[in-house]
Amino acid sequence: MSQPKEIKKIPIEEVMEYFRSEGMEVTQEEAELIMEFLYNLTWMVIKKNFTPNQD
Repeated sequence: MSQPKEIKKIPIEEVMEYFRSEGMEVTQEEAELIMEFLYNLTWMVIKKNFTPNQD
């Protein structure tokens, strides 16, 4: 039986530093919203493409 998988969370400070290095300033709240969106998108892709069909 497979165990539930978990996506490793990236620290918000690291996200903010990445955007800063690309020339964009984001607030902590903006970085949190961006990462929430990306985590949700990642889960949708994983579920759609890697979950066996229950037909």
